[in-house]
Amino acid sequence: MLAILQKLLMPPPPKFYGVMGIFYYVDDAAKAVTALRQAGHKDLQVFSPVPHHEIEHALEQGPSIVRWVTFVGGFLGCTGGFALCWYSIASWPLVIGGKELFDLPPMSVIGYESMILIAGLSNLLGMLALARLPQVKIVAPYDARFQEDRIGIWVPCDAATTTRVEQMMKGHGAEEVHVHA
Repeated sequence: MLAILQKLLMPPPPKFYGVMGIFYYVDDAAKAVTALRQAGHKDLQVFSPVPHHEIEHALEQGPSIVRWVTFVGGFLGCTGGFALCWYSIASWPLVIGGKELFDLPPMSVIGYESMILIAGLSNLLGMLALARLPQVKIVAPYDARFQEDRIGIWVPCDAATTTRVEQMMKGHGAEEVHVHA
């Protein structure tokens, strides 16, 4: 009875279709990525314990737009902070000690704090969105060696092209090549 209940509650293991190549050297992995992209495989995934600029260059990744997301968040936060101060003074004018109602130094503190808050939150959300995190659906097999010293290249492809991709990876120095079909 327990086994039947576990089968009903546990989802089936994910089915992957593609080729996973495991590399030890960064140069070999970068050359394999370049060759695979030239062969028409654009949706590669590379697993690595540390970032490698050679692989980023081979993947043809441009500069990240997280800095612009953070800038827009900071600008909107600063504008919103000043607008909040302006609105509260315009709605409820309280003259205290003969001071001016619309004065920049007290408003700048609220504007600055709002800028820091919204810029930080937009930076976090931008990084998560561009990194496609959290990854709810597993789209590629993973090996624990990718956290230590190996580099994995996952190429999703159909059964007709798996042998060609497998030969390309072996030709570029892959230690292991696993075909998932």
